[in-house]
Amino acid sequence: MYLAQFLAMPACLHFALATHILRYLAGTKHLALMFGTPSDNVPESLTAFMQASACSDADWASDAHDRKSISGFGFFYMGSLVSWSAVKQKSVALSSTESEYYAMSHAFKEALWLRVFLQSLDLPVPMPFPMLTDNQAACALSESPAISKRSKHINVHHHFIREHVRKGSFSTIWIPTHDMPTDIFTKPLKPTLFT
Repeated sequence: MYLAQFLAMPACLHFALATHILRYLAGTKHLALMFGTPSDNVPESLTAFMQASACSDADWASDAHDRKSISGFGFFYMGSLVSWSAVKQKSVALSSTESEYYAMSHAFKEALWLRVFLQSLDLPVPMPFPMLTDNQAACALSESPAISKRSKHINVHHHFIREHVRKGSFSTIWIPTHDMPTDIFTKPLKPTLFT
């Protein structure tokens, strides 16, 4: 995602980074996504959700140039990752809660499509569908119809989350940050955590 920002005017540094990425891909071609039982390395806080869940995360103000955050999500079904995304947010978030809420909104849009897709195939879909996040304030914001001083500036189009949580089609659930699998989409990780 980072290199795609420089397609119009790439520099030598970008070519070097692209070469590094290609070498990484060549060295990991034996790895694959597989359906079935999740790895033994799955944290306990995630084990109950591995059959069907979504994880949403953000890296607040991570871009030093424009201070925009990165939103990431991952959807798990039958113990395997089936959909994922990492995108730069369109506006600057004023807090980590706002950044995480925007990321959750991004994930909810995909979740709505995936739920319809699974239902059209007559595959089981949990109700409510669990949306995991590592920000307790974003969970609270998604469940509360109240508008506070801290959240009144958040654009209304992100609040559609509340309607789905209130109807019971989705639930937002907090998990510890160190267990968040979508960190891989939003920030660089140390090699041991990445593995």
